[in-house]
Amino acid sequence: MRGVFLALLLATINILQAQDIMYSPHDSIFVTTLLQKYQKHSMCNGGLVLAIANEFIGNKYVAGTLERGHNEPLVINTREIDCTTFVEQVLAIYATISEEKTDFKAMCTNLQRIRYRGGVRNGYASRLHYISQWITDSAKQHIVEEIDYKSNGREEIIDLNFMSSHPGNYELLKKEILLVKEIRKWEQLMQGTVTHFIPKNELNKPANELPVKNGDIIALTTNIKGLDVTHIGFAFWENGKLHMLHASSTSKKVIKDDNTLYEYQKNKKTQTGIRVFRVK
Repeated sequence: MRGVFLALLLATINILQAQDIMYSPHDSIFVTTLLQKYQKHSMCNGGLVLAIANEFIGNKYVAGTLERGHNEPLVINTREIDCTTFVEQVLAIYATISEEKTDFKAMCTNLQRIRYRGGVRNGYASRLHYISQWITDSAKQHIVEEIDYKSNGREEIIDLNFMSSHPGNYELLKKEILLVKEIRKWEQLMQGTVTHFIPKNELNKPANELPVKNGDIIALTTNIKGLDVTHIGFAFWENGKLHMLHASSTSKKVIKDDNTLYEYQKNKKTQTGIRVFRVK
């Protein structure tokens, strides 16, 4: 059976390499193992999301792994991840399991749906660079839904312009004026969108007073001009307190944070609270 498995895996690798997809044998084996492991699970949605996310604990934090030039190949890198690629890959594995599929190619298809506008990969600008763009697109595809907090939350009016205002921070944008203009076009489409977030001073409330469940995606909102979110991870409750499972730039790896989310945010002046997204 092991020989058959490896033969199928190699066949899949050959097909995918022809489709401009970048990954290592470790990545394909890691993903396929998880797809098979959780094929006959009996967990709720949030429980399955957390179980998959837990499999990444200890993997290295590395920024910029998607920056591979103009062609924008689909990059699968489970060994080196930042906060966004961590969440994307967990969701892609979850979606593939939900479809009752166990092949790596199906996971790649789902990852492309999640990472690119309308699921179409067509260069750098087609990537959903901002979380507000990402959630809007994913909601249209019925992948996730935002959990609104209108009654007690604070209102935020989206004004995206950080990438087009700081092209020097991005390798491709440094050199490509036309690409900056294209990014700006997509930023402007979100202008004026109203969202609601849970203020960070409320995050020490108990579970029955917050609309956050285990396995929800939590996006950390910010007051930095031109940005909507600065970090993203998964929610989990421990001893009645809300925590985050995330790819940490401080710890340089994926961790279940010992600090509560309230403690994590309270002294960070640029962080204002969280938005909450639930996997469908």
